[in-house]
Amino acid sequence: MRFTFLLLSVFTLLIGQNSFAQDSLRVGYVNSAPFIYEENDKLQGPISWLWYNVSEDNNFHCEYIRLESIELLQELENGTIDLALYPLTITSNRTKVIDFSVPFYLAHSGLVTKESSSWDRTMLFLESFFSFNFFSALGSLILILFIFGFLTWRFERIGNEEEFGDGINGLWSGFWWAAVTMTTVGYGDKSPKTTGGRIVALIWMFTAVIIISGLTASIASSLTVTELESRSNDIATFKKRKLGTVQTSSSHEWMKDNFYNNSKLYERKEDLLPALLNGEVEAVVYDLPLLREMVKSDTANKFDVLPLTFNPQYYAIGMKPNINDTLKKKINTFLLKHTESLEWKVVLGEYDLMVE
Repeated sequence: MRFTFLLLSVFTLLIGQNSFAQDSLRVGYVNSAPFIYEENDKLQGPISWLWYNVSEDNNFHCEYIRLESIELLQELENGTIDLALYPLTITSNRTKVIDFSVPFYLAHSGLVTKESSSWDRTMLFLESFFSFNFFSALGSLILILFIFGFLTWRFERIGNEEEFGDGINGLWSGFWWAAVTMTTVGYGDKSPKTTGGRIVALIWMFTAVIIISGLTASIASSLTVTELESRSNDIATFKKRKLGTVQTSSSHEWMKDNFYNNSKLYERKEDLLPALLNGEVEAVVYDLPLLREMVKSDTANKFDVLPLTFNPQYYAIGMKPNINDTLKKKINTFLLKHTESLEWKVVLGEYDLMVE
């Protein structure tokens, strides 16, 4: 009888120790407003709201450990912490080394540029308009004017000597006539009178119409491209620009997969906006909700969050590898319970994080 009681006591003690080990958690977190941040010695934000509710539902005993973002994945992989409270994106590479809860938020990548002034837009137009292609077209046009002016002068220099004289003055008269005809100004001060001159003039009139149409289309195209570049409402317009992002982030993986190869990598998201401000990169790419929050602290309004989204990504709570299945099921069950509630939507609305 005493032996049986002893066995029951040992069994009860083992169960109690196992339960304590299961429900005592080392929880790492990274300040990452608006999702989670410290205020008045307490964690705030939607992620902390979720976790406090899950923890209370399960009577978890938690030890909270503040970390830097560059430490988080390594601490999870090593098992130094059990869970990570952070807007952590589920990716195939990460699932090879850590575990994840069910997702609790759908985010996208976004893009921030320096605020463009009217002077910047003017310079962008001038650089685009007075480009190598522009001067090449201008040179070709002058050459064509000279050719038709020369041909007209060759026919008119004898039969129409009054209007198209000999020598340099005659050549200039031919060039002048070609330019006036092309622009349809029609001064009438010079006009071919010989048969050969009129044939050249007829050919030039039709040719000039085509050239003027092409030149107008080229200028319109240049203006359109400049306007599109100034608006930058398409991620594809940044394909050849130098972009900054966080190393090993989901945005970085998306950029590699979509051949955005002209990028500069930073260890922390806090390095992105200073790099943009200093001209190290032309734009920064990262999780849109986090970019918006960082730009909010820019009281000088030096940055613009562009109205474009790409690379949808799911946030989840990070877990150490081979975490207890029972514990994982508890966390997932209550995460789903709270993310399906109306309260969760209210919390997201308070932090301006409603999914668009």
